[in-house]
Amino acid sequence: MKTSILLIGHGSKDPATSREFFEFVQKYRVHDSGGQAEDMDCAFLELSEPLIPEALNRMASSGAKKIIAVPYLLFSAGHVKTEIPGILREFRHSHPEIEVQYGDCLWPHDNLVELAKIRINETLGLFSASDRDQIDVLIVGRGATDPEAIAQFSEAVQKIQNEISCRSFRHCFIALAEPRYKDALPQMLQEGSRRILLFPFYLFTGILVERIKSQAKDLLVQYPDAEIKIAPYFGSHPLMFDMVKDKLKSKRGAAA
Repeated sequence: MKTSILLIGHGSKDPATSREFFEFVQKYRVHDSGGQAEDMDCAFLELSEPLIPEALNRMASSGAKKIIAVPYLLFSAGHVKTEIPGILREFRHSHPEIEVQYGDCLWPHDNLVELAKIRINETLGLFSASDRDQIDVLIVGRGATDPEAIAQFSEAVQKIQNEISCRSFRHCFIALAEPRYKDALPQMLQEGSRRILLFPFYLFTGILVERIKSQAKDLLVQYPDAEIKIAPYFGSHPLMFDMVKDKLKSKRGAAA
């Protein structure tokens, strides 16, 4: 029975985001050489192509008898809990001969904390002063209206904080939740922070990641004595590939 894997991203108006997602899938195929990756495809919920129905229909046309759909999304917000399952149910209704299984969001896999720790520690070493008790960390999330997603992000921040030694840890959001990044970073500078590390809690680049960088650059003009370093987002990394592999091995997927 042919099994196909569909990795589902959110989609973005920024072509660079989609390009990085495609590159991630290609690199995963190399990383998982000899595994199931040869039958892997990717799709987006919105804003980018191919959309989920197009990818599902392509898999059906290629003879798939079982499809494992994995949301490559960080937290369990409405996209993961409602929108994607609805699309999968519609597909299953029109293709009853194909078994469809649906995976979980990425959190709470330990590799997210491990890679965040790596990204932050590498960036801490770039500051002119190596004394960590002078450095403040600000983790920036996208934000959500779903309380479960916010709680998961807060849990992730706490676990990362437990692994990192520095003066202070804070978190904020670009949109949809408080505190907002546009307020949090200026407040830190106004309160006297002069060595700040920003960690964009994002899978790939995009408009929002560029907004983080842009505002930090603008504030450095106002505070020339400050030092702001931006850690890399998660991106393509063996720990992320291993996380996808773990999800595919898991038997937690339930019929959509």
